[in-house]
Amino acid sequence: MAIDRTKYMDMDEVKKLRTVTEAQAIVDLQKGRITGPLAWMLIDLALSTGLRVGEMAALTIKDIDLTRGAISVTRLKRKKNKRETLAVNKELLEHLKQYIGNRKSGKLFEGKRGSLTAQGLQRIWKAAVKRAGLPKELSIHCARHTIAVHLLKKTGNLRLVQKQLGHSSPATTANMYADISFEDMQEGLNGLYESETPGH
Repeated sequence: MAIDRTKYMDMDEVKKLRTVTEAQAIVDLQKGRITGPLAWMLIDLALSTGLRVGEMAALTIKDIDLTRGAISVTRLKRKKNKRETLAVNKELLEHLKQYIGNRKSGKLFEGKRGSLTAQGLQRIWKAAVKRAGLPKELSIHCARHTIAVHLLKKTGNLRLVQKQLGHSSPATTANMYADISFEDMQEGLNGLYESETPGH
């Protein structure tokens, strides 16, 4: 079964969310507000890594290796906590360097009242989706589905998607994403009968 189209964003939606959130971050930064930069870090991190909201809330500055371009994350695998290292793309790495600045310790996501919880991050995500004028059903968890769908489409490598999402079994990944994406179905159906020539 293909993953439900309402559970992930297409490329236009991803670009819109990223563009609107980054623009707001620039405005807020100039005015000395932290809301915009926090939202932009969250959107970029979620869409670039596919981390679960709880995993993002738990991240500390020390979990980010700016030299190697890697993030260490603790994931629950078969009821046991396991440390894993995720690769970070060049754009996210630059963003993390700017965002972290001179901070040496503490949680990655710190608000005025301290560390942000998973619920706090969900609220920031919802506000960013609303500001971008996107459907409110797009929860923070849809960022995981979004990176999975587009990463699989780009690479065709199910094992890579499995490692990125931290699924303990390739079967989990295959069951969710191995089937054709909604856009591929649309693409296949578009102009289905146009190439038919008379007499065939």
